Amino acid sequence: MSLLGSAINALVVGVVGLVLAWLGKGQFDAIKARFEAVDQRFEAMETRIDRLKERFETRMDAFQASLDGMRSDLTQVALAVGARPRAADR
Repeated sequence: MSLLGSAINALVVGVVGLVLAWLGKGQFDAIKARFEAVDQRFEAMETRIDRLKERFETRMDAFQASLDGMRSDLTQVALAVGARPRAADR
């Protein structure tokens, strides 16, 4: 009789363990899906930041070219009116 009682207890413990494992697996799958969604959002943000960085660098290059042109024009005007270097710069 003790053997039958032990077998029934083992069966109940096994069934409860399987049910808990099945429920836990569902929770892990849900957590995994949420993390994947967060990863996708971060990748989308990274892509957007990269595009913004490229646009900013393009604008800065254009600004630098404009500034260089303005400096060149001002140098030409200064030379045309006969400007000389300051005494401290000699």
